[in-house]
Amino acid sequence: MKINYRPIFYFAVMFIFGLLMAKYFVNISILHIIFVALVFATIIFICIKYKFFKRLIILSLAFLIGVFYFIAGANIFMQEEITENCLVSGRIKSANYYQNYDSYILDDVKINGENKNFSISLMVYGETDIDIGSVITFSDRLEAVDVFDEDDEYSTYYYKLNAPYKSYINYENITSIENGYIKLGESIVQSFYEYLSTVCDEDMAGFITCVIFGDKTNVAPDIESAYLESGMSHLLAVSGMHIVILVSIITYFLNKLRTKKWINFLIILLPLTFFTYLCDFAPSIVRALIMSLVFSFGEVLGKKYDRLNSIALCAMMILCVKPLYVFDYGFLLSFLCIFCIFTLTKPCTKMFQKIGARKLSSALGLTLSVQLGLIPVLMTISENFNILSFLVNLICVPLFEFAFVLTLVVVPLCALLPFLSFLFTFVQFIYFLVSQLASVASGIMWAYIPLINFGDIFAISSYTGIFCASGYVKAPPKTKTIVVSLIFLFAIIFGGAMLLI
Repeated sequence: MKINYRPIFYFAVMFIFGLLMAKYFVNISILHIIFVALVFATIIFICIKYKFFKRLIILSLAFLIGVFYFIAGANIFMQEEITENCLVSGRIKSANYYQNYDSYILDDVKINGENKNFSISLMVYGETDIDIGSVITFSDRLEAVDVFDEDDEYSTYYYKLNAPYKSYINYENITSIENGYIKLGESIVQSFYEYLSTVCDEDMAGFITCVIFGDKTNVAPDIESAYLESGMSHLLAVSGMHIVILVSIITYFLNKLRTKKWINFLIILLPLTFFTYLCDFAPSIVRALIMSLVFSFGEVLGKKYDRLNSIALCAMMILCVKPLYVFDYGFLLSFLCIFCIFTLTKPCTKMFQKIGARKLSSALGLTLSVQLGLIPVLMTISENFNILSFLVNLICVPLFEFAFVLTLVVVPLCALLPFLSFLFTFVQFIYFLVSQLASVASGIMWAYIPLINFGDIFAISSYTGIFCASGYVKAPPKTKTIVVSLIFLFAIIFGGAMLLI
């Protein structure tokens, strides 16, 4: 068996492995400690057998750096518990309005008059609907988020928001509500939503705003739930699709101008970075931005683009800044989706070619590779899987991409020439059709199959098996079959042990 050694990729894998396992070292999870010991025993055996001593040192160092980064990142994020009432003021950065309560994120926070460089998550019970940008003041105690607590499944949610404190208050606890200010990015997104509200209903305006910028503030809960349950939630997250389309549009015009490659790189960098800012630097869009820039910069230098190294470099760049993102399912799904495309698309495409679906083999192979490849991680976060997700994604993704491109063209055109606003009706129809398909798929009860939560050790082992089965590992079919079978057997044994604990 031969594995092409990619230093960046394997260093990143061990770095991420260290980040993932560090939490269980702190919590003294015996099963995870045994798992790490077995992994290192295997690595040490292989490296000694083939005399890869330098690689052994590098991989071990990467793992230790990952452990250190987790502990350092967690300690920097976590704050001391504030058990006594304190005076808190902050600007409402984002808001979600529900029937019995509202959920706010406050930035520019002051606690007892002292400026803080973090945000606060605030739940307000009662009829409030306070506008974004308002500055509110309230008196209450603040509950600190503990990222080491295995039972706190929402800790990564607060980490993404840079909100180490959360508070639950009644509307009466708010002592003042003042007019504040809206930042540039928020103003642009809000203006976009307000304009759309003049040419379509508010639910559709909120939906399209989410599609473009990832802002789910005004998305109807039933629509968001339908996309989640039908396996199409990725369409509501800004991702590589957005970046690829934007880069394609910009590159098309640059090619017409025949500018130099380094000038093209700079021109592409500015609008993509600004768009990422408008999307509030969501992990999926940051990943797509970095990968796009790595590819463009490689062209400037005349270097060959290596897909595994590029995705590894992207992951490390993000995790070096935000190490606890490694536990965020949005971050994981974003990177694992690309990993599955790299490793599984080719064999899946060949399979469809063999059964006669040559014209659709590429689309079918791509869709199936993502759906199959994400099952191990979905088993750790979801209780069931919608078997219709393959079909609805196959139909809806091309429609969605087409609607996205039309939105980028039609919205500015209608804003400049209002008499052309009727063109937007067609865009709305496509989005409506996709949403209806998502609703239908999510409502078919027999399409759901239960998933067994085998835990993260099963998921890690499964993706190792997928990598070994891919074309990145060269070996006779018989050898590959044995190795992959042993890995999945190992995954099932540890998965079963996780169920028993």
